[in-house]
Amino acid sequence: MDVKEQLDGIVRDRGASKAGLEAGAKALAQGVSEALKVKPEEVAILVLTSTEQSLKFIWPPALSQGNAVFPANHKNAVASGVLATMKGRVDNRLSESKHLKFYESVKGMESSGLPIQKMVALPMVVGERAVGVLEVSRKGRTPEEAGPNFTSQDAQFLVGLCRTCVPILAQLIPRPFF
Repeated sequence: MDVKEQLDGIVRDRGASKAGLEAGAKALAQGVSEALKVKPEEVAILVLTSTEQSLKFIWPPALSQGNAVFPANHKNAVASGVLATMKGRVDNRLSESKHLKFYESVKGMESSGLPIQKMVALPMVVGERAVGVLEVSRKGRTPEEAGPNFTSQDAQFLVGLCRTCVPILAQLIPRPFF
């Protein structure tokens, strides 16, 4: 069963709910993880809160289970830049760029404490409206240890996946959200 079919089933069985959103985020993250050969915890899914002023992680679990949110317009957050421009970003030298490093040290993940070396990020859009950001990273002590660079083909794969799956995932977001 592909990711779209899984999400359709979750919408049908659980609808807009915390449990539905968690299941949907897991299905999307696992699909991305398998396709891009990253650990599931290297996939981050962030959703705009109901006020659209903040972003909240809905995946990975170590980041989604708390009440942590950050401003959608944070000047150093990759996700904020992606939202502001509505354009994807491939950065294979992220460890050299300004970004929110706090989330790299969150405990409870196999890669906790390792720096993000490489990232591909893109807006999650329904119609003309952004609902969040998808970030896929490769972590490691060095860029070489983190794995291969992300390519424009990786970004195009994610664009297609998001075009198909994000409108379904958005149906799982309970209102109000956070």
